[in-house]
Amino acid sequence: MLAHFTWWLGMVLEAAILMRGLRAKLISRFPLFYSYLLVVLIEDIIRYIAFLLWYPQRTYSNIYWATQFVSVVMGSLVIFEVSRLALQEYPGTARMARNLLGAMFLVIFAKTLLTMNAGAAAWMIQVYVRLERELRLVEAFAILTLLVVFLWYAVPMGRNLGAILLGYGTFIAMSVMQLTIVNHFELRAQHFWSIAQPVTYTAILGLWVWKLWSPDTAAMKSPRRIPGSDYEELASSTSRSLEEARTRLGSAVRP
Repeated sequence: MLAHFTWWLGMVLEAAILMRGLRAKLISRFPLFYSYLLVVLIEDIIRYIAFLLWYPQRTYSNIYWATQFVSVVMGSLVIFEVSRLALQEYPGTARMARNLLGAMFLVIFAKTLLTMNAGAAAWMIQVYVRLERELRLVEAFAILTLLVVFLWYAVPMGRNLGAILLGYGTFIAMSVMQLTIVNHFELRAQHFWSIAQPVTYTAILGLWVWKLWSPDTAAMKSPRRIPGSDYEELASSTSRSLEEARTRLGSAVRP
């Protein structure tokens, strides 16, 4: 009963955010975020139909993880959109972060595929779980880096963009913990995952309904520009941090 309730509530909230975003003309400002929500809504509908028809057969499990992979990729684009909008006054830093994070995502794909055990049972599900966990870790690192930059230089984000970052950041943090537990305990953690993930996500959708109900005026204000010396220091520091993380991730691919 709880699973069905949170499932339906989540779909209703997703549809409400999309319809309100269209009426408030927020979709044109956050096209990737609303595209992500649309994909998730479509996936939820497909999963619900599959749940009614095939659960607990393997068909439902395959559909779940295949659609989850699509939403993970779309969710990664949300981070790029947040960095683009928040750092629009600092194109050099935004471009550098975009390029390095893109390279890190490619390394993650290669690392996951090359380190899988092709002879293991449920190999594709193992790939999805491991790949999602690694991608979520990169997303968590990217969000943490953005938060440090925003707080250090007091970059104003506005209610809408701040809510997107807060909600998605919370979802990523919970996903990393949940996926780590699932990867370690395997099927013994499925019950925990089936409760914690939808409840957390539904709460985040409630936050987005509240904060994205209308556009905010603060978003129209230009953030304070970083002086030249500070900009160079920030760019250098961010580049070093991202490069070190990419090196650590890439080392796992090499024998």
